[in-house]
Amino acid sequence: MPFILKSVSFYLGISRSTTYRIFHDASFPAFHIGNRLLVRRDELLDWLERQKVNKAQNENPKIVGSDE
Repeated sequence: MPFILKSVSFYLGISRSTTYRIFHDASFPAFHIGNRLLVRRDELLDWLERQKVNKAQNENPKIVGSDE
């Protein structure tokens, strides 16, 4: 069963306006049915997992020319 924008906002503990911005991000797996923005639960969880991976990669960038 898909989540509506309001449910995602509550689930993630973020404001409705922040959720709205996320829903309109090209990498977010949202879709419209009529005027409702929806996301499937499994796709939301996959997207969240990818955000954790991307954040971890950005926190520890390799220094060009280092031996790491």
